[in-house]
Amino acid sequence: MRYLKDIAVSLVIAMIVSVLPMTAIAVDNQGSVSQAEAESPSAPTSDPNPDASAEPSPDASADPESTEAPTEAPTDKPEQTPDSSAAPEPEASATPTSKPNGKYSVTVAEMANANIAVTPKSASAGTRVSVNGTTDRGYRFSKVYYEYTENDAKNEKTISSKSSHSVDAAFVMPSSDVTVYSEVKELSAGEVAEDADDQIDEVTELNSSYTSAYINNSSDYSSSDISSMRKYINSAKSLIADLRKANEELKDAISTSDLTKTLKDDVIDIQTELDEVTDDMKDLAAEMGGEAVDSFDMSITVTKGGRVNVSGLVSETVNASSVKKNVEIEDIHPDGSSLSFTITATSGYSLSTFKINGKSISVTGNKVTIKASAIGNYVKNGYMDVVANFTYSGYSNGGSNGGYGGGITAGGNNGSNNIINNGSSADPTPTAAPVIGGYTDIADVDWAADAIVTLSSLGIVNGMGDGLFSPRATVTREQFAKMIVGVMGYAVDNAAVTDFTDANGAWYTPYIAAAVSNGIVTGRDNGTFGVGDNITRQDMAVIIYRALGSNASEVHQFTDSDMISDYAIEAVSALYNMGVISGYTDGTFAPGSNASRAEAAKMLHSVYEIIHSGN
Repeated sequence: MRYLKDIAVSLVIAMIVSVLPMTAIAVDNQGSVSQAEAESPSAPTSDPNPDASAEPSPDASADPESTEAPTEAPTDKPEQTPDSSAAPEPEASATPTSKPNGKYSVTVAEMANANIAVTPKSASAGTRVSVNGTTDRGYRFSKVYYEYTENDAKNEKTISSKSSHSVDAAFVMPSSDVTVYSEVKELSAGEVAEDADDQIDEVTELNSSYTSAYINNSSDYSSSDISSMRKYINSAKSLIADLRKANEELKDAISTSDLTKTLKDDVIDIQTELDEVTDDMKDLAAEMGGEAVDSFDMSITVTKGGRVNVSGLVSETVNASSVKKNVEIEDIHPDGSSLSFTITATSGYSLSTFKINGKSISVTGNKVTIKASAIGNYVKNGYMDVVANFTYSGYSNGGSNGGYGGGITAGGNNGSNNIINNGSSADPTPTAAPVIGGYTDIADVDWAADAIVTLSSLGIVNGMGDGLFSPRATVTREQFAKMIVGVMGYAVDNAAVTDFTDANGAWYTPYIAAAVSNGIVTGRDNGTFGVGDNITRQDMAVIIYRALGSNASEVHQFTDSDMISDYAIEAVSALYNMGVISGYTDGTFAPGSNASRAEAAKMLHSVYEIIHSGN
């Protein structure tokens, strides 16, 4: 057996040796040895078909018939050509199909007498690229365009074909690198004169605008900025006078055919100098804010301990009672409306600073109003950054309630248990107070504690976070609208809108709409609801009176009844007779004082009991 195996091995070796000379001596058609073919690999020796293993590569011999073809070629191996591994890579296209970072470059070809900048300088396909530039005075753009190569084809796209001293345009980035080109033309003497007239008008208008925005409101800006702005405005006025005189001389020379290059150059030189001054003016204006703006973005940051309601041009509420909040509002377009900020501090906190673009703004009462004509004064580089900072100062003695505190009671109580004495510190710190109904700050307003807990469990009132209810914080008109709608059980349509100019597009809109549809609120004569304004005690009484619909059997006389507005006298007396309110121990009602959260809860709890008791 072993002998037979040895014979088989010998036969295989002999066959391999017989193949090697055939491969090694392959020659080209000139009879010389082909080195590449001599080194080309033979078929694998492990192939079970001995005929296949003996097959040389197709091009191994100049005479293809000199070697007997195999009777059966293997079907599981692809035919290989001698140079298959050396096949060249396809020629690279001139157009990049992709970039490692997905972005393509944007370059600007230099052009004499012109300056163009692009933003951004690299971008992915589909990105908007801004193109801004100016020519030297005495020249104008005749064409601005860009070129790129895509699918091996060169493309040219026009950005601007307007004859102009400046270009402010954009294009959409293709899937290729881009080069921006410009063509400029020198102006004739007549065209220079027309350009000078246009510049005089433009800068004169700019001077007037900046004088109105800055010089006439100098107290709103730093003295150094105002001093610099005055200097620029005066320099511009002086150069305008010089330019007007030189341009008149140029026009006279043109009309009399006595034109010299010097006259034209004199006008261009003054124009260039005036451009430098106006550029400095615009840069300073951008730093100060105050330019007329088509649109701007606003950021409102409120630190813990307060709330800022924005009304007028923009309607937004930023509530940071328990944690710092920030809201971004984009693309605000001035439409002639004023812009107001109503600032409310949570109980125990006070406003420390209110800033716009880093500048401290004086707050009168609890409101800051910017007139429509002055909005530009508070916009810097297209942005208005509003920051309200609150600090913890311990609980107040009534704060904006004017010292009256929580004086509205249910039933026929005399109110002696809920008076906050002016000048006293009635509330301990939140951490020292016991927890009642999940709140740490209502223990010493026991006259309202049950009402707060009950309404809170019903979802009619909510806490301020961190276990606080803030019973002595004020209540805004929109907040009270939500409360009364909840107590009365009115249907709320989340898609509803109102006719008020300040009450749409926010969380409170459906509640105000529900209150309107049920006839309990009417808004103000100027078409607003008063979003962000604190509700007064008499207005709260009027809304509840309308909801309950009960007439007063007699007019109750408080010691300050002469201070109650005519529209509220009937409502206040009716609620007194119903036991919903009782006033203060000194016989006053304090109709114009702002209502507190504790007052609102106590009063609404009385309404809830009346409704559900059937009385």
